This record gives sequence, C-alpha cells and structure tokens, in this order.
Amino acid sequence: MTFGNIGLALALGPGMAAATLGSVAQAGDHREASKAHRRAAAGMQAVAVSPKAGDPAHGWRHFSDARATRAVVISPNGEYFHSRGAGLQLVFAPTAAG
Repeated sequence: MTFGNIGLALALGPGMAAATLGSVAQAGDHREASKAHRRAAAGMQAVAVSPKAGDPAHGWRHFSDARATRAVVISPNGEYFHSRGAGLQLVFAPTAAG
C-alpha cells in the first residue's frame, strides 16, 4: 500500500481506514506464515537407504538438508558425522561408560 492509498483511505473515513489497514496486516501475516512453513520444510530430512545385512552401510542412518548443502550420518555405534559437501567429519563419538 502506498502513501496515496493510505491518504485516500483516511479521507474516506476512519472505518474504511481501519478496514484497509487491517487487510494489509492480514496479508503481511500470511506472507510471514508462508515463509515460516518453507523454513520448517527445509530442515534435515531422513534419507531412505536400504542396505542388506552384511553390507558396509547396514545400520547407518542418513539425513540431508539439500537447501543448506549439508548432511549428517549416524553410525551403528552412535558416532555422528557431519558434511558440508567436502567429506564426512566426526563431530561426536560416544564414550564407554565405566
């Protein structure tokens, strides 16, 4: 809405101004909700991998975020690996309780 449109709405009366400005606020709320939905859908997604027992990848879990160009892989032992496209780097290794 431009300043000219706001001036016209104010000239038509307070009821019209409130209705006009209220609809602009609702349009802004809709845009923000839409952005939030896109951000939420862009997070890490599980990658379907179906290796057979005995295959090297058996028991590993894979997650990817294509928009952020990153991935996380979790080993059967609980080790976490992170990648930003330049290979996996170990970021967490569980310690033995003792």
